[in-house]
Amino acid sequence: MKQQRSSITSFSNPKVKWVSGLKDKRNRDEEKKFFIEGYREIKKAITGNQKSSIPCLTANITSVFISPECFLGENEEELISSLRCPIYELPRKIFEKISYRDRPDGLIAVADTPNANVPWEQIKSIQTNPILIIEGVEKPGNLGTILRTAEGAGVGLVIVTDPRIDLFNPNVVRASTGTIFTLPVYIGDLKEVLSEFHNKGYKRYAVTPEGKTLYSSVDMKEKSVFLFGSEQYGLSPIAKELADTTLFLPMLGEADSLNLAMSCGIVLYESIRQRSK
Repeated sequence: MKQQRSSITSFSNPKVKWVSGLKDKRNRDEEKKFFIEGYREIKKAITGNQKSSIPCLTANITSVFISPECFLGENEEELISSLRCPIYELPRKIFEKISYRDRPDGLIAVADTPNANVPWEQIKSIQTNPILIIEGVEKPGNLGTILRTAEGAGVGLVIVTDPRIDLFNPNVVRASTGTIFTLPVYIGDLKEVLSEFHNKGYKRYAVTPEGKTLYSSVDMKEKSVFLFGSEQYGLSPIAKELADTTLFLPMLGEADSLNLAMSCGIVLYESIRQRSK
């Protein structure tokens, strides 16, 4: 498809209202579209991860909204010219209206919402280690941070079970800095997921304040699945029941638990330490 560029100069333009409406989950569901804001995020959505043995979510970009007045670097035009979809150019004031950010960088891509269900048929033999499962996550920013941390820690697969948020919330994409497209991330049923990994020879570790075993005392060099619960409620009883071992992080002060993303980071980087020996 040949690239088409057109200018939008009015706040009342239907395209402005349409793309701004994708901030709302109901509209994303109806349109089967979501938006990806930011140079890094769009770049990762385009390139994906060609090295992963497990397919990543793909973003079929259908249109791009730009505002050169907001550009922060020198590579934006190169990125835009690589896209084969309609391009809409907006002045700063209109772009700021559709942006999800306080300081936008002038790039928003709209993409088809991919199928995020676990593609078991494409994952016949999983050897990656570790794997991360997040049950019932509630905060988009937390999930995005977890994805960014997980990729940095060498996690090969993240599965979100029983999510209370939309995986394609703009804040998930933003907080992940686009790693939602470079790290295999899927949605699955908790019981099915835990059963599948048990059958594939993984040890399932549930991380919870009521855990029985110190997190750093288990052998993380073996095939491991780490299971974390929601910010407010933690892991469900069935998640803890189906786990092979429950782990805890020591808390020496008055607080009884850590932030979900921080807890994930501590455990995942302990996994790196053990695997690097």
